[in-house]
Amino acid sequence: MNITMKTTTKTLIIATMAALALSACSSRKFVRGYMADEKVVSSIRPQVDTHDSVKGMLGSPSSIATFDNDNWYYFSKKSEQLAFFKEDITALDIIAVRFDADGYVTSVDRYSLDDHNNIDPVDKKTPTHGRELSFLQELFGNIGRIGAGGPSNVQPGN
Repeated sequence: MNITMKTTTKTLIIATMAALALSACSSRKFVRGYMADEKVVSSIRPQVDTHDSVKGMLGSPSSIATFDNDNWYYFSKKSEQLAFFKEDITALDIIAVRFDADGYVTSVDRYSLDDHNNIDPVDKKTPTHGRELSFLQELFGNIGRIGAGGPSNVQPGN
């Protein structure tokens, strides 16, 4: 082999490896949840349709309200993830079907990614009020308290 052929082969191998490395970093797309048919959702009629008719049209809900059976939710989400990075939500669709006490539909509401609010409930530290103890105070704080005073369950003579 001459030097030009070695250089060309080496360049081709490097280009192939670079192409393979870049193709491994392509994003993955996910579609999860209930993908609603718009015609079916728009055909739900308040004060006409019931739990059974909605279940017949849309199927079982993704979630039911915690404290009653009068709010049904159907969720769908589209997202992308690049390699090991955090998943990014690209589309969100929530259908909320609300029922009255008699089981008839009162409203059908739609929510999207624009209605989505990020909530960070974890502050990593719960504020407490009271006395702060050092490590040594916690370690030696109970010395002398064991068996000191207090009523005893042992009856004399037993």
